[in-house]
Amino acid sequence: MTDQRRSQLETAAVILGLARPMVDDDAPLTADELRWIARRLVESLTDVLGIAAGHHDRTANGGNSGT
Repeated sequence: MTDQRRSQLETAAVILGLARPMVDDDAPLTADELRWIARRLVESLTDVLGIAAGHHDRTANGGNSGT
């Protein structure tokens, strides 16, 4: 795994940790704050899906492609 992919996964984990309490029913958030965390979650999910697709492509092609 490249350093960039590792960093993307670490960032996604941090964002998920921040988001959990923000989406609780009793969280006192404004609409702007909810939109902010939703955007970060979308960005992170996009990165994670890209990593997963790349992993799938490498394994489907018989192994490591050198990355």
